[in-house]
Amino acid sequence: MLGVWSDLIDQESEVCLSIITGQKPMEAFDAYVANWKANGGEQITAEVNEWWQKVK
Repeated sequence: MLGVWSDLIDQESEVCLSIITGQKPMEAFDAYVANWKANGGEQITAEVNEWWQKVK
């Protein structure tokens, strides 16, 4: 999970900065979210939710 997480964080930083600076439109965020989910984000979310259910 950590390797995937690192890659996803890098992508997040790149997309957000590009949107803030006007290099990409706001709609680029929707594409980023779809990409995030497809490239490990859904799995990370499931793992975190599973962990939370155990520790809460």
